[in-house]
This record gives sequence, structure tokens and C-alpha cells, in this order.
Amino acid sequence: MVEAVRGVPAPPQRAAPSLVANFLPVRFHGQAFHAGVVPFDSRERLDGLRAELQGTHVVAREGNQIVCVPLTADSRLVGAEEKFAINDFRHLTMRLVREALVNEVIGMGYRLRSFKQPCFVSRFRQQDLLTQCAGDQREALAGVHVFPQYRLDARANGPSARMGIVVGLKTRYEFDLTVRELLDRGFGVEGRYVLARTGEVPFHPNLDECAYRKLVGAVESVRAGRLHLRDAPAVSEVDAGEAWLEGRLDTFQDVVAFLTGGRQGPLLERLDEEAFALTGAEGRLGRITALAGRLARGGPLRIAADVEVEVGVPLGSGSTGSSGGQVRSTPFAEPTFVFDPGGGKTDKSAQRGLTRLGPFDSESFSPRRPRILVMTPRAYQGSVEVFMNQFRRGVPNAKVFTEGFARKYRLTDCDIRIEAFDATGPRDATAYRDACLAALDRDEKPHLAIVITSEAQQDLQGDDSPYLVAKSTLMGQGVPVQEIQYETIGRGDIAYPLDSMALQCYAKLGGIPFVIAAPGTIMHELVIGIGSAHIKPSRFSAPERVVGITTVFSADGNYLLSNMSREADYDRYPEELLRALRVCIDEVKTRNAWRPEDAIRLIFHVFKPLKDTEADAVKNLVSGLLAEFRAVQFAFVHVSEEHDWYLFDTAAQGIGNAAMPSGRRQPKGRYVPQRGHAVTISSCEVLLTVAGPYDIKRPTHGLPRPLLLKLHRASTFTDIEYLAGQAFRFTAMSWRRFYPSRSPVTIMYSDLIASLLGQLRHVRNWNADILRTAFRTSRWFL
Repeated sequence: MVEAVRGVPAPPQRAAPSLVANFLPVRFHGQAFHAGVVPFDSRERLDGLRAELQGTHVVAREGNQIVCVPLTADSRLVGAEEKFAINDFRHLTMRLVREALVNEVIGMGYRLRSFKQPCFVSRFRQQDLLTQCAGDQREALAGVHVFPQYRLDARANGPSARMGIVVGLKTRYEFDLTVRELLDRGFGVEGRYVLARTGEVPFHPNLDECAYRKLVGAVESVRAGRLHLRDAPAVSEVDAGEAWLEGRLDTFQDVVAFLTGGRQGPLLERLDEEAFALTGAEGRLGRITALAGRLARGGPLRIAADVEVEVGVPLGSGSTGSSGGQVRSTPFAEPTFVFDPGGGKTDKSAQRGLTRLGPFDSESFSPRRPRILVMTPRAYQGSVEVFMNQFRRGVPNAKVFTEGFARKYRLTDCDIRIEAFDATGPRDATAYRDACLAALDRDEKPHLAIVITSEAQQDLQGDDSPYLVAKSTLMGQGVPVQEIQYETIGRGDIAYPLDSMALQCYAKLGGIPFVIAAPGTIMHELVIGIGSAHIKPSRFSAPERVVGITTVFSADGNYLLSNMSREADYDRYPEELLRALRVCIDEVKTRNAWRPEDAIRLIFHVFKPLKDTEADAVKNLVSGLLAEFRAVQFAFVHVSEEHDWYLFDTAAQGIGNAAMPSGRRQPKGRYVPQRGHAVTISSCEVLLTVAGPYDIKRPTHGLPRPLLLKLHRASTFTDIEYLAGQAFRFTAMSWRRFYPSRSPVTIMYSDLIASLLGQLRHVRNWNADILRTAFRTSRWFL
């Protein structure tokens, strides 16, 4: 059996991949349907027609018209009659399929949580995952559930250019126990968010009972059986007997721990295994296939008077017949890492290449002998001294990092100064601040600071967090900061954490450890991540202000610089984002000596759908560049993990023989595709697998979700396959760790900056302007 090696791409599979999608292709009996058409003049008229014709017609808006499709031959015609060819009106046709699915699911005995994309929960007792593994704790846990939840998305476009249905499946945590029942048992609810019936959801006989419950706020206090709420825009208090806890995983685990008297450990492990049987690749595909069979069992579904639709098996799993077909993919090879500006020093492993060849900028890097300040509580001093000696000189006989920081990164040496100080406990952030200031006053300013913290401090926020306070203090003086927890220092396999820390330290010192080989083009190409940090006082309140975050990379993945817009309200945000982008582009074009006859391509990666205001800001930037250069192309790529698409590989048999909580053994990653499969689902959408069997850490880890890349309609560069290959290479390009990430580095770095900004702004005297000056090109956030 071949074992996985950190940083080394997985070996090729023995069998050719056999990809399957959670997509049920549909086949129509009929080529067109007839319907009545009336002008669309108001939303009220559309809603009125839907209410009037419910049960006899499907009423949908199509542009500036309302289309009324009769479901039976004897249904009356409403409006002027027109004929609609299925292939010419795919979106309208799938709207009819959606209505047929709603009726079919109701006919199966389910109530729906949503009608727009039919969503339902399977609440049969034998489907309750918690009941299945509760054993003798079943009675104590009555009223707490984990059910399968399905969602059906009727799509006009899918793999192989087919119309069909995406089947979403996940676990849903629910409480039948009201907050009053939990209070009566002694469970504390202060600070937890609760649900209640608010009346905002109109009654529907086929609507799931839980769909009427809406999030109303967090419990501030309980008085006389009433829950008094904060962060509650609609109601200030609710009856405890008419409220339920929000079904979040952390809340669910807290309730289970309380109801079982602290004996939840083995139970939650068994629940993990039950959930894996649902959300793991093999179990998920089995459930989806079973649902497809049930939808097909009653024969074709009628979607119009003269058209029926037949639901097929998951695409790729059947024969190439009427309901079968193939999932075709473009396979991308793992990128090659480059370790010199000339491109001659390369390796398929970043970790091995650094050891063998040294960093990309080894000949030009400065300082050759960096000064490193280590801040540690005195109680940890001895262990920290041993750890820093290993950092400097390496770990003998280990699989990695045997040569130490200076030798691995081709430095002359590094001067390490350890400053130990007295701290009274985990919350003594003042001791960290005072010690940092004193250390900075005593000696020449360091190039880098390493701050030792502990696990007990990792959830502390603002001025209570020693790490954030130390980071704010040191960065305020222009010193980048690396954190390491004391518990990590004591690990037996310390070489791997040291190797990752050394990578981050070199990057924070301004070094370029490696880049990736990129296909050459005749254009100057930049890849720009656009993120944002929203400033809001509470969960329910609308964001008051927003900060735009841009990270700029060359086509080979080299991080060039980042910039932030100033805090602005939403009206001024596009203007501030445009200003920040212009600053970035101006700096790069000056640094790279762009000329008027050059052609420029800008690829923007965004982690949320691009709003028109953000798209307009970028288009204004491009308009300005067109006046300076021969040609300018741009592409907006929305990189999303929030979707229902999944891919399977039924030829993948998994790796190893991992033990499950029940004691049985099975391979990890069975039916999980390798990294690098790109599956086109429309002219502007592609799925990209970025985590394969070797990236799964636990045997009960569910099927990794592929990235969904969606090209914005305003883009002028539209080669979706090129963009997918670039995004895939960027998932391997991180100076934070040696193994691939689940998102491109453009998105990851923007997320890291946004997260740290949100935390640092709650630290007294933090000045974010330092990031626009001393840390413009720094990787301070790694």
C-alpha cells in the first residue's frame, strides 16, 4: 500500500476515473408545450394569477411576460396562446419541472421547508441518526434529532449540456424540546440564539412545521417564563414554551452533553460514523441513487398538458442510454514549483524542492542574518529555548526540517533573542504588551517577532487576547509577528510544525520561498483577490461599514502586495474599492515597467457573488487603463464553496485501512475523486475538485465539495478552462503550509486578512493604517 507523503502529489490511480455527479438528467416526452401569455405589469398581478390558477396551471415570469402553462388538456387558456420549444426555453421548462417535483415530493408524504428549490427533511424514526446510535441514552435524548435533509434544484444547464436536477443532501440538527423544557431540566440558555413563530411565514398546508420558526435573537435573560432578547430586530421577548434553540452544531453538542450527564464522547463518535454513512461519498451516492429511483418509480412526471419528463439516475452512473451519460472532465496535473528566477530549478514538491534547491530569491534575499525576537512567558522559557534551537539548527533524523531555518533558506545565520517575562495567567495581555514594548526599547529593532501563547488563550478576543495585543503592539512598530502555541512546542512530531513555521517566517521576512510554473502568454497578467471585511455590531444588524481587501499576484502565484480601502459606508464603498485597486495597479505597473504598447489581463477572484457596485468599480478601473495601454482584458471569477454540487469517482477505492469509531475498518476516500478534475456545467460555470483521498484527515470525513467557479457576465476574457486551470494551480500555491488548500491563494489570503482585521480592530490603540505603509508587501497575515 502506497502511503501519502506531505507535500508530494498523490500517485496516479490504477484505474481510469469513473466520474459521477449528484445530477439527475431528465428526458422529455414531447418537444414543445402550449401556454397562454399575458403582459407582466406588476408583481401583484403575477402573485394574483399564481393564487387564482394554483393546481391547474404553472405561472412563471419570462422577461416582460407572464406565462400560464396548463397542466391538463381541459385546463382553460389564460392569455394569448403561444408555443414554447423546450430547448429554446430551458429555464422556463425547468421551472415546470420544479413544480412537478414539488407535487411529487408532497405525494411521497413529505412537507416542504421551501418551494423555490424543493427542500424536505426525512423525519421517519428510522432516519433519525441520533436515535440509531443513542443506545441506552435514547430516552434522555428524546426531543433531539439529526435528520437527513434533501434539496432539489432543477437546472437548465448541467454536465454534458444536459438539463436535470441537482440533489443536495446534508444533516439537519433539530430540537423538539422547547426552551422551557430545557430550562426546567436546568440547561442554561443565556447568550444562545432562539427560534420562534413570528407570523411572517404564511400558512400553507404542505409547509414543514419547522419552517414557521424563525431566528428572533439571543437570550439576554429569563424572567417569569419569558425570554428577554438582545440583537432582536422584530421582538424583544418571547414565551420560553414557544421558543426553540437554534439547530447549530455547537448548540446541539452542548445540549447532548447536558442531557447525557457528560457522557457524550462515545455517543458523538458513533454519531460521526452514522453521519458519514449519509455524507461520505459512497453513502451519499447511494442515497441520491435511491431518491432517483423513487422519483422514477411512478413513471414520467407531467409538466404541461402535452409534455412529460422522465428523471434519470445520477449522471455517470448508468449506461449510455436515455437516462445515462458521462461526466466528462478536463484533468489538470499538479503544478511544478520553481525555485529560481530563471526557471531552471524545479520540483513537483514544494517541501522537497526547498530543501534541495533553496528558495526562489536565495541570491537576492535580505537580511542574510535576520534578527528574531522571541516573546515567551517565563514559565515556558526552558522549552522555548530548546524549540528555538531546533528552529535554528534543525531536527536530526526527522523526515523534514533536518537542516534548520538558516541552512534550508540559504541564510548566513539568524540572531535569536529570547525575552522571558512574568505573566499572571492566560488573560494577562497587559504583561505581553509591556514586555513587547520593553524589548523593542532595549535593542535594535528585530526583523521578526515570534510570540509564544497557549491553547487556553486561543478563543480570547480584543484586549483580553495576549496574541492580538502582542501582534498589535509589535506591528505598530513595523515588526511582523509569528505565533506558536506552547502545546505545539511539546509535540513529538515537532519537525512538521517547525517546517511550516519556517516557511511562514521566511515569507514574513519578505522572502519568496517558491512560485509555480505558469503557461507563458503575450500579455501582462495579474490575478487579484477581492475580499471584504464587514463591520457590524451584532449578528442581526446590517453592516454599518465595509473594508475592501485586495491581494495581487503575478501569474506564477508570486504574492506582490495587498491593499485595503478605507472604512466606508456602503454608498462610498465602490469609490474606496476603486481607489485601492488603482493604487495596487499603479504600483505594479511602475515596478514592472509596463509600456503603452503592452497588453494587460486582470483576473479577479472573489469569494462571494460580485455585486454590480463592485463590478462597476473594476470596469471603471479598466476604462482608465484602456487609455494607457494597447489592450486590457478582465475576468471576474466567483469562487464558491457554498453550493449543492458534488462529484464522485466510483473507480476510486480509497487508501489505507482506517479504523472507524465502531471498530470496523475501511479505506479513506473511497469514491472520492483526485484533485484536478474540471467539469463544465455551463458556458460560464465549472466544477473543480481540489481535495482528493490523500487530503482527507479522518475516516469519517464527508465527501469534499468541489469549488464552483462562475464567470461574471461582464467579463471580457471568457476562457473558462484556462481560468479553472489557473485557479487549480493557485490552490497549491501557499506560503502558509506545504500541502494544497481548498481554495485558491487569492481567496485564502484575502480571508486571512479579513479575519485578522476583524479581530485586531477590537484591540485598543490598533492602527490599521500601518498596513497601508510598512506592511504593503508583507505577508504579515500568514
